[in-house]
Amino acid sequence: MTGRLKILFKVIQRRVQAGEDRDAVFADYNLLTDIEKAEIIAALDAAETEE
Repeated sequence: MTGRLKILFKVIQRRVQAGEDRDAVFADYNLLTDIEKAEIIAALDAAETEE
């Protein structure tokens, strides 16, 4: 994961943890490619299982 994606992952993770819908959050980041979205989603899922 690139530095840009790591920062974006943290932002998205905080928004989702605050109660926002994950799909709605991704709608705000329309410049992400499908591969980048998949990478962030995988990281979010992994972070949820660690908690």
